[in-house]
Amino acid sequence: MTARARGAAAARPRPRTREEAPRPRPRQVPAPRAAARRRPVARPRGIALWIPAVAILLGGIVWVNVARLQLTDQTSRVIERSSAVRSEMLRLEAKFNQQNASVQEQARTRLRMDQPASDGDVKFLSVPSIPTR
Repeated sequence: MTARARGAAAARPRPRTREEAPRPRPRQVPAPRAAARRRPVARPRGIALWIPAVAILLGGIVWVNVARLQLTDQTSRVIERSSAVRSEMLRLEAKFNQQNASVQEQARTRLRMDQPASDGDVKFLSVPSIPTR
């Protein structure tokens, strides 16, 4: 017999015969105990007030976070609009300077007009009055 077969045989219970009836186990009776007095459980007082207070506190935190997100969103929109207006202003200013330079160049070449160097060089002409009949 191999060790494996011996282990399997040892694990198998031996069949009982009629002569070997199981013995009744002696019944154990628990020792009488003194009646345990229940201690009153300390219940937290005011629990009915704590639950709504915590709910209101958490609701307030959520409300503040939502308001902060809305302000952040509005701020980002204002910043985007500001940069769009700034770029539009720069584009219009460049276009104005280009057209202004064109007008000044035409005034110099066609009309022979020059900008005065200082305020002392400016001369004003007076228009003679036309006699009426």
